[in-house]
Amino acid sequence: MGKLIYEPYPKQRQFLACVDDEALFGGARGGGKTLTLIVDSAAKVRKGHWRDVGGIRKYEIDKVSVDYVDYQALILRKNYSDLKINFLPQSNKIYKAMGARWYANDQKYVFPSGATIYLAHFENDNAIEKYIGGNYHYLGIEEANQFGDEEMIKLLKGSVRSVNPELRPYVRYTSNPGGAGHLWLKKLFIDRCPPVIMGEHYNAEFEVSYRIQEAGSRYVDESGLSYWYIPCGVFDNPKLLENDPGYIKKLKSLDPVRRKMWLDGDWDAMGGVFFEEWNHLHHVVNDFTLDKDYWKIYRAIDYGSTNPFACLFIAVDPFGYVVVFDEIYERNCVPSRQAYLIRERSEKWGLDENDIFLTVLDPAMRQKNTEYGGTFRSVADIYTENGIRSIYLGDNSRVPGWVMFKDYLHVPDITEERDIPYLRFSSICKNCIRTIPTLVQSRSNPDDVNTDGEDHCADALRYALMYLRAPHKKEPPPDSKPKWFRDLTRDSDGGAKYDTALINVI
Repeated sequence: MGKLIYEPYPKQRQFLACVDDEALFGGARGGGKTLTLIVDSAAKVRKGHWRDVGGIRKYEIDKVSVDYVDYQALILRKNYSDLKINFLPQSNKIYKAMGARWYANDQKYVFPSGATIYLAHFENDNAIEKYIGGNYHYLGIEEANQFGDEEMIKLLKGSVRSVNPELRPYVRYTSNPGGAGHLWLKKLFIDRCPPVIMGEHYNAEFEVSYRIQEAGSRYVDESGLSYWYIPCGVFDNPKLLENDPGYIKKLKSLDPVRRKMWLDGDWDAMGGVFFEEWNHLHHVVNDFTLDKDYWKIYRAIDYGSTNPFACLFIAVDPFGYVVVFDEIYERNCVPSRQAYLIRERSEKWGLDENDIFLTVLDPAMRQKNTEYGGTFRSVADIYTENGIRSIYLGDNSRVPGWVMFKDYLHVPDITEERDIPYLRFSSICKNCIRTIPTLVQSRSNPDDVNTDGEDHCADALRYALMYLRAPHKKEPPPDSKPKWFRDLTRDSDGGAKYDTALINVI
C-alpha cells in the first residue's frame, strides 16, 4: 500500500477507530465527513500488533481493508451529480495515492491487491437494484439524510456480510440534520445514543456562539448489533476554518432552524415534520371488525413498479368516519400481478368486486405507456382486464389534498361533540403507520410533502380523501349499498368505466 497523507482531527480519529457495527458521523456542516468516509472505507485497520520501541509500547498496522484481495466496499450517494462533483475529486486523490485505478464504466476502484470499492447512486430504484444481493464488507451511505426510503437501505444492509474473520462488516453513515431521511436517522442513532452537550462556546473571531458536543454512549440492540453516533461540525475542523473562514458567515446567515441544524448539529431543531396532527394513541386502532353492510368499502392505489405500489383498503361509515383497515405494499410488481394481489386481499376479507364502492387510482395510471399483450395499455386498462371494477381516477391536487388529509387527522378537543378523529388506521397497516408520520415538508413549498420521502401510502390515501371531500358529520343515507352506482357507471358490456368526470357520490 502506498503512503497515505492524511491528518485526521480528533473527531475524525474517533470515526476511523470505531468498530461498532453501524456508526453515524455528522451533525453540523463542515466537519469533513466525506473525506473521512473515503479514508475509512479503504484504510480501516484490520490487523496489527503491539511492540516495544525504545521502551514505548506502540501499535503497528499490518493490514488495512484494501490489502485483502476479497475486500469489497459500496459507497452510496443519492444523486449521480453529487457523486461526480462532490465525491469523485476527493476519492480520486485518496484512492489513487493508494495505487487504485478507476474504472468509469463499472463505477469502481480496483486496488493493487484486487480489493474493490464501488460507487453507486440512488436516483431511482433501478440504479441500485444490481447491488442488492451482493457481498460487501463495508457499506458507506454519504449524506444519508437525502434518503427518504429507509426500506431500500435495509435491503442493501442485507448484503453486508463476511466469511473472512479478518474482514468484519461495517455500515457507516454521514449526515446533517434535515432532509427526507431526518426522522429515521434520528430514531436509529440520535435517540439511541444521544451526544453529550458540553455547553455553549463563544468564538470571538467569528462572533458566533455554538454548542460543543461529544459522542455519548453506544447502543446495543436485542440482536447484539452496536450503534454509535459521533457528532462533528465546522469548529471541529481546523483546516476548513483556516482555508475558508467565510464558511462560518454562510452558516450564520441561515434562517434560525437551518442555523441550529447546520451550525449546532441540533437534531431536535427540525420543524419540518409534515403531519404534526399524527398521534399514535388516537390514530391507530388495535381491533377492527369489518361489517360490509355497515361500512362503505373503497380501495385507493398509488402506482409503482420498481418503486412500491400501495393499495389501501378503506372503510367509511354512514357518518363519514374513515378507517384504513388493510394495505398492500409491494415493490417490483407488474400491473397484472398488482390486480391479482388486490383481488386476493379483498377475498381475504370476504369481499368481491360487487362489495367495493370505488377503487380510486393515481390519475397517472390512465396513461397508455405499458406494453401488455403486444399493445400499449394504461395500468387502469390492465386492472380492468384483470377483474378490478368500479375504477375512478383520483384528483392529484397536492396542496388541497394535504389540507384535506390534515383535516381528517385532526384530533378533536373537549369543545367538539366527537371524541375520535375522522381518520384512523388498523394496527395491521404497518407501512401506513411507519411512513405517514415521518414525512417532512418540501423545502420549496412548506405546504407540500417532500417527494423524496416514502410517500406512497400517503399519496394513495390522499386520492381517496379528495374523493370523499371534507370530513363532517353526516346522516346515514337511506340505502348505503352502492349497487345502483355501479350499475350507473358500468358499460353495456359489463366492464367498468373510469373517468374523472364520474359523479362524486358519498
